[in-house]
Amino acid sequence: MALEKDKIEEALKKLPSELHDEVLNFVESLLERNRARDAHVAGNGTPSVRSLFGSWDSGDPRSADNQKIDADLAGEYGDSHEADS
Repeated sequence: MALEKDKIEEALKKLPSELHDEVLNFVESLLERNRARDAHVAGNGTPSVRSLFGSWDSGDPRSADNQKIDADLAGEYGDSHEADS
């Protein structure tokens, strides 16, 4: 995807000035993600598993906490998953 600077600048003109930095940061993060993805493409042209690391935000700041993950797994393994009557 080619970055079309003119289109971004036109879009920024339509937004309140207090949003400009947020939009530019977002565009930069997309470009960085794209560069990282391109750097992790396997020899056969398919993205490697590493390109998926950090690609999803659960909204839980503790989602990568190993102790929390272990507790969640233990709770699921101990649950019969049968419907409560």
